[in-house]
Amino acid sequence: MTRALVVDDSRFMRTVIGNALGKAGYEVETAANGADGVVLASTFDPDVVTMDVEMPEMGGIDAVERIMATNPTMILMLSVHTERGTEATLDALERGAVDFLHKPDGSDSRNIAHLTDEVVAKVDDLAEANVSSVALARATAAAHSTRSGRAGGPGYNTATGNAVAG
Repeated sequence: MTRALVVDDSRFMRTVIGNALGKAGYEVETAANGADGVVLASTFDPDVVTMDVEMPEMGGIDAVERIMATNPTMILMLSVHTERGTEATLDALERGAVDFLHKPDGSDSRNIAHLTDEVVAKVDDLAEANVSSVALARATAAAHSTRSGRAGGPGYNTATGNAVAG
């Protein structure tokens, strides 16, 4: 099952996005701040992360940088802040996020259904891209192992994606 991690300081947003992804077939974990998101990213090993920009303890942009340094994955940034949206978008993308969505603030619940549909569609696209990139990496490693391998040397198990002794 494809795994998604939802990181947002708003319990409401965690619940709404988490439920939408769960209904779409994802195994979902949630975190209330960037620091907890970094820990969960390493233990839960998500295929895709949705990350709020501004949170207590550790903001989303710093969390992206830490996740990408230890457990690279597809990260979709979400933010209500439009006044610094361009700056935050560029900063997040420079640190490793792959996409950015504007989310409505708590006073504009009319757009929540649209947001959840948009998040699920983006997460689906990112999860598919992640699976494709993993398959490509495995195929590349297998081809490299076959070309450069020697009798008794290490090999690559394409079924498990693990290196094996020769």
